[in-house]
Amino acid sequence: MTDIRPVQVADGFSVVVPQTEGALFSEVDFIYNEIFVERAYLRHGIQLSGSARVVDAGANVGLFSLFVKQEFPDARILAFEPIPAIHRALLENLDGHGAKDVEVVRAALGRQAEERVRFTFYPAIPGNSTRYPEQKKVGQELTVAQIGQEAVDRFMAGVEVEAEVRRLSDALRAWAPEGPVDLLKIDVEGAELEVMEGLDTADWQRVRQAVVEVQDLDGRLDAVRGILDAQGFTVTVESAANLPEVFRYSMVYARREN
Repeated sequence: MTDIRPVQVADGFSVVVPQTEGALFSEVDFIYNEIFVERAYLRHGIQLSGSARVVDAGANVGLFSLFVKQEFPDARILAFEPIPAIHRALLENLDGHGAKDVEVVRAALGRQAEERVRFTFYPAIPGNSTRYPEQKKVGQELTVAQIGQEAVDRFMAGVEVEAEVRRLSDALRAWAPEGPVDLLKIDVEGAELEVMEGLDTADWQRVRQAVVEVQDLDGRLDAVRGILDAQGFTVTVESAANLPEVFRYSMVYARREN
């Protein structure tokens, strides 16, 4: 079992993470800066109110959910995290920060319901844990050139775990069967399209805004944008900040004009 340890990411603000001692860098510091300092999920017209309903697909250790609750205390959140060790940290962080009205589901999201699906958990960089570890090879050559093959092999050492996959529309029926979903946030390390394909057309019409992190492999960015365009969103795309372009990460912002 991976140890969960506390990390202070800002003055007076700490979280627990399932990250191994001696990691090359504190991944959670990078994520905290992206969410809390750069406010990367509230750009290009994305706005929330105090009563917002938010879906956090790929919740990781809970930084985005904690950010939403800090900014909008009355918001309701449905958070998904499939990796067991990360899920434990997520629950501990929400409890430790007194975050209420956050329903946590230990499952991934996909185009169809599945049981006992294999995922790869990276103890040194848990936020990169994924159903599709082969996609993590993209850009590794650049990283090897910077820090060496031995270091890359160490922090990319994965552990196989199993998790359930659910459809988002099925989960919404239990959580909020009607009314708007004010923000759908998707950061799922390669499964973006599958999450989106698990949302029925009627539920897409309930979604007011979406922010999706996309690694553009095999035309995925165009496919994500195509779905959002077809559902009537105004879409803005920008390269993900603080990551080399060779990794091909983009942030996709979508909102309805009315």
